[in-house]
Amino acid sequence: MTDSFAERMLARARELHGDGFDWTLAYGIAGFEERVRLWPAAWGDDLRVLLYGDFQAPDSILTFPSLGITVHPEKQENTFIKGAITVLEATFKVKEKSVAAVIDAARRINLLLGTYTLHDWGNAGSGWWSYFTHLSGGGLMEKLTHEGIEQSTTAVLNLPTVVRRKVEAALYWVRAPRTLLMESYRPDILQVYSSYWNAFECLVEAVNILRPRRTPSRLEKQVLVDEFVGKRGGHLTAEDVQECYQSIVNPGFVGKASHALNVCFGSTGDRYTEECFRLSPQEDRLYDIRNAINHGDIDAENPKELVRVDARLSRLWMIVWRMFGRFIPFPTPADPQEAS
Repeated sequence: MTDSFAERMLARARELHGDGFDWTLAYGIAGFEERVRLWPAAWGDDLRVLLYGDFQAPDSILTFPSLGITVHPEKQENTFIKGAITVLEATFKVKEKSVAAVIDAARRINLLLGTYTLHDWGNAGSGWWSYFTHLSGGGLMEKLTHEGIEQSTTAVLNLPTVVRRKVEAALYWVRAPRTLLMESYRPDILQVYSSYWNAFECLVEAVNILRPRRTPSRLEKQVLVDEFVGKRGGHLTAEDVQECYQSIVNPGFVGKASHALNVCFGSTGDRYTEECFRLSPQEDRLYDIRNAINHGDIDAENPKELVRVDARLSRLWMIVWRMFGRFIPFPTPADPQEAS
C-alpha cells in the first residue's frame, strides 16, 4: 500500500527531528520536500507559478532569457487570488524537479518582479504564488464576539496610562501585519515576525515601568561578576569584560528583557531569555532573526529560509502571547516546553 502524503511527510519530519532539527522546522521542511516530490505530471519539465498585481496583461508572450522565464498573456480567471487586477501564469524551465531547482526559480521570479517594480517606480503592487513554496498566510475565521472581551478591554483601560499605551501598541503590532484570509496567497512571515518582535519590545517596556529593575548592591554586583566569570570558564576577553560591565551597570534592552521575562515567568524566564539572546547557533536567536530581517540578511527568496523563520516565529508567538496574559485576562496558551 502506498503511503499517503501526510504519512510520508510525518515520517520525514520525524527523521529530521531525530537529526536535531526543531520539530516545527522539521515539519515545515518535510512538507516542502513532499510537495516538490509530487510534481504535477501535466507540468512536464516546467515549473508554473501565478503572477498577480495591479498591472495590465501584456499583448503577447513575454520571454526573459536571462532568467529563463516565460510570462503568458492570458488572464487567469476564477483563481483564489482576489483583489489583484491581473493574474497571469509564468513558466520556468528547470534542470531537475528538486527543492534546489524550486529555490532557484523563486530567486529568479523575485528578481523579475523586483526589476519591474524599479521601472514602475514602486507605484503598483505585485507578487507571485506557487503551490510548492508559499506558506499559508491569513488566520482563522471566527465570530467577532468572544466571551470575556469586555473583561479584557476593561483590564487594559485600568492600567496606568503610560503602561496602557505600551500594551495598546503591542496589541496593534500583533494585529496589523496578519494577511486577511482571502489574501492568504500573500506571504506574511517576515512582516509578522518583525511586528511580533515590536510587540515584545512594547511589553518589555510595560513590565519595566510597573516593576523597574533594581540597581544591584555592591555584594550583588560581585556575585554577578563571579557568575559571569564562572560561565566563561575563568577566562575573560576584553569583550567579555565590557559585556559583564554592561549587564550590571547599563544592561540595555537585553537586561530589560531578561528582567521582564523573569518577572513574568520566574525560572522559565531564563529559558526565554536564552531563546531570545543566547541560543546556539546564533542565527536562530529570536533577536538575531529580527535583526537579520531588518538589515536584509534573511534570504527572503529562499522558501527553506522562510520555513526556518516560521519555526522560530512559533516560539516568539508563545512568549508574546504569554506576556499579554500577565496584563490582560484571556485564554492564554500554555507552553508545551514548560512541562518538559
